[in-house]
Amino acid sequence: MNQKGLQISTPTDTTIVLTRTFQAPRRLVWEAMTNPQRMRRWMLPPPGWTLTVCVCEARVGGALSLAWKNDEADPFMTLQGVFTEVVPHERLVHTETMQLASGEVVSSLVETHAFAEQGGITTMRITQVYESKEARDGALASGMDQGVEAGFQQLEALLAEVA
Repeated sequence: MNQKGLQISTPTDTTIVLTRTFQAPRRLVWEAMTNPQRMRRWMLPPPGWTLTVCVCEARVGGALSLAWKNDEADPFMTLQGVFTEVVPHERLVHTETMQLASGEVVSSLVETHAFAEQGGITTMRITQVYESKEARDGALASGMDQGVEAGFQQLEALLAEVA
């Protein structure tokens, strides 16, 4: 089953599940999700924003650190996390806290990435567990689905280049 585009579900009041397939082996999808040089090529910020920091140490205890700037602030938004589980090419788990320049915490969650390959097609399932229903609903209302899918379309193009 190869559905085109991002699929989103909300199995619980605090959970969002994002599922996306890619026409590439999971090894390549994994590398694109964990290699900062590749991440910079597909993680598109909103128009007018620039990704200024991209650290991804995909090992238990390793850091995940992203920062974006815009005309209002540098950084305008940061994402900080720590990897708590890493099974190469199969599973990643990390904490994640997004914060605005004002100091406001936008979200705090645990995110799990699961990678499965069948016939050269990789399905990536991202499960985000938020602290509350309000936080989950805020993420859903933010337009994150369009931003995530725009990035994944760029990821698909990158994977076509390296496959």
